[in-house]
Amino acid sequence: MRDFSRAARRPWAGPAPLAAAVSAALACTAFTGAGAAAVRRPPTWCKPGGTLTARAMPQKIKIADCDLRGRTVRGANGLTATVPSDGTSLIAYTLRTDGAAELRIGVDSRAGEISIGTHGDRVPQGRPRQFRAPAAACQDGAYRPQSSKWPKGTAVQWSYYAGTAGLPRDPIARGVAAVAEARTDCTGAGRFTPPPDVTERYAGQSSRPPNVTGAAACGTRDRANTFGWLAMPSAETPVLAATCSWFSGPTTVETDMAVQAQGKRWWTGGTCPSGSYSAEAVATHEAGHVFGLSHVEGAEHRMLTMTPSLASCDNGPATLGKGDYDGLIALYGGR
Repeated sequence: MRDFSRAARRPWAGPAPLAAAVSAALACTAFTGAGAAAVRRPPTWCKPGGTLTARAMPQKIKIADCDLRGRTVRGANGLTATVPSDGTSLIAYTLRTDGAAELRIGVDSRAGEISIGTHGDRVPQGRPRQFRAPAAACQDGAYRPQSSKWPKGTAVQWSYYAGTAGLPRDPIARGVAAVAEARTDCTGAGRFTPPPDVTERYAGQSSRPPNVTGAAACGTRDRANTFGWLAMPSAETPVLAATCSWFSGPTTVETDMAVQAQGKRWWTGGTCPSGSYSAEAVATHEAGHVFGLSHVEGAEHRMLTMTPSLASCDNGPATLGKGDYDGLIALYGGR
């Protein structure tokens, strides 16, 4: 999950690294005179104001050295998020036409420590050298759970934000229900059984947007789960949607889902117009994050709902594959 600089990976080469280590250790401490108490200074990467880069900082940061709470951190593929100030932790996702990104921010107030993990995936152009044909969704059991989930038996209550364009709720609602009800094309009944022991409940339309910024960054949570369409004009062009999940310990406490309402052509029914994207497939994938599933990477898994990218006119992810279902059952058990 971590990307380290070339220098950080360089093997031991004599006394120079030792001198550098001593210099780095002293960089955070200043002395004001003989007998004076040491004054801690922030590390050089902890610049005041602006966005900090995850790859420029260590995986674990002492809050006493650099208090990241309330600051914005940029991870892989341009994914950014605001470090929570309320003691919760956060995991952010973006789904893109050319791959995806994850940014995990763990806040441990008791230990006085913040951990940062980021990862990005890009779909290779052409046929990869070690290409593996994708497994059929109904046989592929791959899944990857995230570090938090809702308590078993929870009905996740969510509100819908239509955005200024007034785009339809139905694709979002169908995507959320597809995950909660384990809808699939792998059985004659159209569902895996038993469904996972977690459900969803629609709470009506919201006048407030999801806590996602115009750059597809996770903002500050408001203790309400809001899903819907959001114009994100500053997001990178390939971004289709973003989902933010806040958690405390192993328990998810809020999720927000934003589907890009600007600059994308959406397919919501009938014949897919060329260059359009399935709104239901995107919503189902994002709902997988809402309920605790992370991306499953690799060309061999691209038939699953939680594959980290989506091609135009592909509605396959709108129903679950075996791995998507197995992941939900691993998290919640059967209902």
